[in-house]
Amino acid sequence: MANEHTVSERNDLTRGPIMKKLLMFALPVVLSNLIMQLYNIADSIIVGNFAANGAHALAAVGVSFPVMTLFNALFMGISMGSQIVISQMFGAKDFDSLQKGLNTSMSLAFAMGLFITIVGTPLAGPLLRILNTPKELINDATVYLMIIFLGMLGNVYFNLGSGALRGMGDSKWPLYAMIVSSVMNVALDLLFVIVFKWGVMGVALATSISHFASGMVLAVRINSGAYPVKVQFKKLIHPDGKSVKNIMRLGLPTGLQQMAMSLGGMVIQTFSNGFGADLIAANTVIMKADGFAVMPMFAMGAAVTTFVGQNIGAGDTERAKKGVHAGILAVVCIGLVVGIALWFCGGLIMQLFGIEPGNDIMVMGINGVRILAFVYCFMGIDGSIAGALRGAGAAIPPMITAIASNLARIPITYLIAVRPLNAAVEKLMATVPLDPRIGEKATQYLTKINADGTPMYDTFEEAQQAAAVSIANMDGGIYRMLFVSMAASMVLGALLSFLYFKFGNWHNKGITDAAKRAAQVSSKED
Repeated sequence: MANEHTVSERNDLTRGPIMKKLLMFALPVVLSNLIMQLYNIADSIIVGNFAANGAHALAAVGVSFPVMTLFNALFMGISMGSQIVISQMFGAKDFDSLQKGLNTSMSLAFAMGLFITIVGTPLAGPLLRILNTPKELINDATVYLMIIFLGMLGNVYFNLGSGALRGMGDSKWPLYAMIVSSVMNVALDLLFVIVFKWGVMGVALATSISHFASGMVLAVRINSGAYPVKVQFKKLIHPDGKSVKNIMRLGLPTGLQQMAMSLGGMVIQTFSNGFGADLIAANTVIMKADGFAVMPMFAMGAAVTTFVGQNIGAGDTERAKKGVHAGILAVVCIGLVVGIALWFCGGLIMQLFGIEPGNDIMVMGINGVRILAFVYCFMGIDGSIAGALRGAGAAIPPMITAIASNLARIPITYLIAVRPLNAAVEKLMATVPLDPRIGEKATQYLTKINADGTPMYDTFEEAQQAAAVSIANMDGGIYRMLFVSMAASMVLGALLSFLYFKFGNWHNKGITDAAKRAAQVSSKED
């Protein structure tokens, strides 16, 4: 049995300077997310440029993402549950329970990977048809999704292994595994797509093999002796019932939250599509910039989750609270820097993606970026508090606040953006004979050509409608309300999370004996 001297001082977040510990934990998480973003871009470039009929191959991969996201939400939630359980046991130095928690996590990873493979593989085609996947994409998309499902075990092991290591205070090795996965994925893409000419099948194989490799890197590392526990075969085939219950109780709310947010995002996307092609193009670039802007916020949330988990496990509620305050201070400072950069560099960001200065897309993009620029502070606050609540074992409140704030965005968006746009377009269409701009723009739209050589619109009436949407957007700036509703959702989420953090009973949710004793003392003092 391992003892306390096997615990690395770096990984032990129950001691030492709080801000330094949080930042040292968060930095590898930021780098890991950055590498993942960059290799996804490289992946898309390779597929789009070198696969046979690259545009179709890229689209076939893209249409598979909603199905993958749905399944990923489940095991991402279980990964979070494992991280919380392991962090609390690690903080309590309860190595016997930690051993059970680790092996139970790995057992769940195997069971979940097997389940997704067995269920997902035969359902790949039917699920894509339910999503109305175009006929010309369905075969390639089905092949891609089936291979991804067949190789799901590696992906699940990587995510649960990352959660286990982060729970034990180690965020560096998940980064190393991500580097291995990214380099291998790009190399195999080049080999399978360019040399072997396997197209979409090659892309899927490269992804599955690289996921498996990253999962194996973490499996070997966990058993290297660097931690107070190891994976033991006997315990793998006999998972601990109490650990299963705790992991599922803490992880399922996060998974359900991700699924609900994905569905809500689909509704918002439907609203956004009604604002025309220019807004869709501008929003696509903004969301890419958003992916980079939120990285440090998510990383600090992950750091606070483990920090609070370890300290709640150790029964040190006061240090846990100080960690949350330090995390909030860090994300506010980071958010201000991000906001300043976005405010002044919005035009440059749009140009990096090929948007020409002065056109409607550029104007929309700059305005959207500036509306969101300083709201990322609120997203960071929400993420840090939600991470703290999960780390303490209160997984349901952050699920409720996240779902509530995101669902609230739907009626807000409809009332302040969709309805005004529809009214403005109806008013403009009623003045078509008097407003030459609509006729001019409609003619321009009819001359635009899609990537496949077909006209953008089939009839003059369709082009008129698109022209009216464009004029309403630019004259009234109605599209801005889409970003205002997004900002309102972030602020609401931060407010709801703060209220529960301030007045809720989150600090008595720990699962260790030390945490329960500390909660009893706190209740008596109150």
